Amino acid sequence: MLDETSFGLRILSVRETAKRLNIGRSTLYAWLDEKSSSCRLGLPKPVHLGKSTGFIEHEIDDFIRGLMQARGGAVGL
Repeated sequence: MLDETSFGLRILSVRETAKRLNIGRSTLYAWLDEKSSSCRLGLPKPVHLGKSTGFIEHEIDDFIRGLMQARGGAVGL
């Protein structure tokens, strides 16, 4: 059986993801909506696990690093 430590994978809930990005859940969904003027094309797509939806933690971390790099901030996190 594989666990999350085997590959260092962790799935963040929508609530955890929004908190990590310091936005509300409705804003997160607006960022995901390609028809919205708020759409963020670089935001990783969620994964669906049965009735739950989540985001792969390292993809969200990479997205945040990309935002930091785009504004010229430190990326060595």
